[in-house]
Amino acid sequence: MILFSGSSNLPLAQKIAEILGISLGQCNLNRFADGEIRPWIVENVRNQTIFVLQSFSSPMNDHIMEFILMGDAIRRGAPKKIVGIIPYFGYARQDKQHREGEPVSARIIAKLVEVVPYQEVVTFDLHNDAIVGFFRIPVIHRNALTPIARTITPHLNGEGVVVSPDVGGVKRARNMSYELNMPLVVMEKKRRLHEHDVSEPFQILGDVHDKTVILVDDIISTGGTIIKSAEVLKNAGARKILVATTHGVFSGNSLHNLQNSLIDRIIVSDTIQHDTLPEKFTSVSVANTIAESIRMIVLEE
Repeated sequence: MILFSGSSNLPLAQKIAEILGISLGQCNLNRFADGEIRPWIVENVRNQTIFVLQSFSSPMNDHIMEFILMGDAIRRGAPKKIVGIIPYFGYARQDKQHREGEPVSARIIAKLVEVVPYQEVVTFDLHNDAIVGFFRIPVIHRNALTPIARTITPHLNGEGVVVSPDVGGVKRARNMSYELNMPLVVMEKKRRLHEHDVSEPFQILGDVHDKTVILVDDIISTGGTIIKSAEVLKNAGARKILVATTHGVFSGNSLHNLQNSLIDRIIVSDTIQHDTLPEKFTSVSVANTIAESIRMIVLEE
């Protein structure tokens, strides 16, 4: 097998290669002067099982195109199989048509991946589990809850509850509550469809008074939802607030705003690369989980 990495998350790819005891495959990611992407696969891939790791993070469209073109370049070398490892699947929030005239973008990206053709995909904590059904190829849908839960445990003191910031994330929060053996509380959230990345929590369904709260979400983008949720929970008497999230998009001034919020600790996975994070943040790697998936796929060959 050979593991290649796009430019979106090279540190994660290097961790995985180290766990597997291999070197990353050689790939030159060149660009023309106008920004046109021109990858060159240096390795001989004939009759090999090939893995390509790329997070669809910012600049999202560039990273998606890089991933697609790398896959096509590999395909032309006659490999046995090409597997895409997409730790963060961008466009996942556009998983349905919220209003007439909008695309179902997650479905289109899934079709692009298949066209290359990637023959299998490994990804983490999709915004909606139904996105797996957008693919006609096998999808290994992993979660980062177990490594994140292990990191949360030392920060717990006293009685705790797991909180979903909205009804749509109940399944995700419930899985975390099983991991931590804690009760579940839900917040109902009102989203303003005409304003992107804007929502407001407005009701707590459960008791958080004098408890350590673990807020669970799949993505933090602007941080607005999580920060407002923390304020509502503090006003309801929560003693300590921890946030557990898989994908740290952290757009705009979100890192500054989160660092200066009422949140005590933010635990995020490394599905999206960040060179540095503020003091309040803890990063948890999904490299071992991806390495397990790679071993499983290779053993099946």
